[in-house]
Amino acid sequence: MTTAIDRDSLDARLTHRRSARASCARVATEAHRKARTIVKQPAPSVAEPLISAVICTYNRAPLLRQALGALCAQTIGLDRFEVIVVDDGSTDDTRAVAERFSGVLHLRYAYQANSGLASGKNHGLFLSRAPIVAFLDDDDVLDPRCLEEHHKTHERFAQPSYAVLGYTGLAEEPARSPLMRYVTDVGCQLFSYPHIKHESILDFSYFWGGRTSCKRGFLLEYGVFNPVFRFGAEDIELGFRLEKVGLRVVYNATAISSMIRTLTFEDFCRRCRLQGQSNWAFSQLHPDPAVQAWAQIDHAELEWAQIAPRFDDLIKAAGDLDRFAQARARMDLHIDPVTTELLHQFYAAAFRANRIRGTIERKLGAAAAQPTPLREAPSRDAHRRRSATPILSITHCASLDEYRAFASTADHSDAEPSALEAGIIDSGQATEIEGFCHVCEKPVRFKVDFAHAYLLDGKLTPNWRETLICPGCGLNNRMRGAINVFEQECRPGPQADIYITEQATGFHALLRKRYPGVIGSEFLGSDRPWGSVDDRGIRNEDVTHLSFADDSFDYVLSFDVLEHVPDYPAALAEFHRVLRSGGRLLLSVPFRPNAPETLIRARILEDGSIEHLTEPEYHGDPLRPDGCLAFYHFGWNLIDAIRGVGFSNPSCAFYASVELGHLGPAQMFFMGSKEEEPLLAAART
Repeated sequence: MTTAIDRDSLDARLTHRRSARASCARVATEAHRKARTIVKQPAPSVAEPLISAVICTYNRAPLLRQALGALCAQTIGLDRFEVIVVDDGSTDDTRAVAERFSGVLHLRYAYQANSGLASGKNHGLFLSRAPIVAFLDDDDVLDPRCLEEHHKTHERFAQPSYAVLGYTGLAEEPARSPLMRYVTDVGCQLFSYPHIKHESILDFSYFWGGRTSCKRGFLLEYGVFNPVFRFGAEDIELGFRLEKVGLRVVYNATAISSMIRTLTFEDFCRRCRLQGQSNWAFSQLHPDPAVQAWAQIDHAELEWAQIAPRFDDLIKAAGDLDRFAQARARMDLHIDPVTTELLHQFYAAAFRANRIRGTIERKLGAAAAQPTPLREAPSRDAHRRRSATPILSITHCASLDEYRAFASTADHSDAEPSALEAGIIDSGQATEIEGFCHVCEKPVRFKVDFAHAYLLDGKLTPNWRETLICPGCGLNNRMRGAINVFEQECRPGPQADIYITEQATGFHALLRKRYPGVIGSEFLGSDRPWGSVDDRGIRNEDVTHLSFADDSFDYVLSFDVLEHVPDYPAALAEFHRVLRSGGRLLLSVPFRPNAPETLIRARILEDGSIEHLTEPEYHGDPLRPDGCLAFYHFGWNLIDAIRGVGFSNPSCAFYASVELGHLGPAQMFFMGSKEEEPLLAAART
């Protein structure tokens, strides 16, 4: 749960990131100059290097020349680090380039038969002598202070289990490419820096090869790269194993490098296809839910069955649009917002399609991954199950009058329990009822208990929202309803960017497994920077002052949180700000459906103390054993508050279904949309 009372100002992390990106062009230019003007001289003596820079390369001699040129300018001092170039079977003049720089850098060249990235990195690790090993890419050039910043961070975080992630931006030429800007700043398929902050402590999924350094002894003691990964996931897979023995990744945004290679559309499609193959291998090695969520292959066969018939057309259309955009970029011509939005949609679809194709290739073989309709039994069965899922009956009301009209005719009203509900109440015993779980996509027996029961008309009545637990997914009525309403009303795509105001919950974990783009948070206190991540991997946010950039998400989900936020209108305004055009808000709160106004239960006084206006009520919180104080029980004026911060068409969505296990009165979620920009709306129509 992410809540707050005070509102601290955010730091200037985005300004810092822009400054770092701006420096990348200067870094690349200087590296290119040094690579062209290097003069051979006796190599410096390095008795005990502080850091070993390992570069694995394959047939990229011109790029390697610039990468080594940048290393010549490192402020840490040429006598304080060594360079190990591992040649993975190159047939160009890679050896000659390395030997040329051996007169300036303390450089060792090692040749191996082509074996892939993991094998090459291990080769370099075993040859290294320094206590810190930095794994560098052959198409990146380092800022002069890069190695020094890595070393300083390791001195600050001296525990063996701490690794350091640096920042990689785009050099001038790649930064001109619409595709390169998309995969680094928008889709984040190449780098994913927008949501992390300088000096954040990150989990295994940020153990990125090519820009990460770690303690040599920690790797040698607990694990090295798995050679099964020739390209892709070799770094994340190692990070996952090392996290089991304490790995933490510290992000240093001032350890800057810049990518000097411009990938083409075809290059990136090929890269995604290889990544899909590696993701499959990763998922099979480790059945852990965190790995499955990262690999994003849960429904690969079903996705490929839908993609295969249109794969060729999709790639052609995306490629044509990319060529158009690249041509305009080369001529310094503006690309209008509608075209940019369309381009990004095609990029996302094409790259996802190639990852799924790679997964199918690795899982079922090349023949199964041809762009023709697949007819695998599991895919048909999965599609049949989804088609058979009952539709949830949902009624939208935008006012108390509309609700009263609905309640007067609805079969499931607040006035009387249904016969099924009455029977359960009269029995006073825990029981099970048959139904269909939307989340599990199968028939189940929902468990009804009296754990959170309350007296109603003298009878002990189950708290219907918090019971009716599915034995498969473990979700109660409210949680299953949240996913059902969200998926039925919003129809999110598998790559949707979703922010949810909780993280330390099973619901967050399950949602992230269904949608890998989920970002959650909790309120850890104003003594920690907003947007930072603690040792448990929990992100700290204040919903009244979120650290995310504008237009970051497609959906914002908040379930039973706003009642704990004294300044809840500020939270609603922040939800609106971080949503993209056309984005949707879905939230639940304690709600009195027959009350026009919100009941204020407590408030914050000017001196910071809390004044209780009713009996204090505390709700369960995963991080606070004593619970969290409820400031409000909402009425229909919440609709006005949602509309007041800019949401269009706010409503309260009421739902009920015995078959889907949604019993009890007034099951509802509030919804609102961020109005779509006129140009984008016109483009869609």
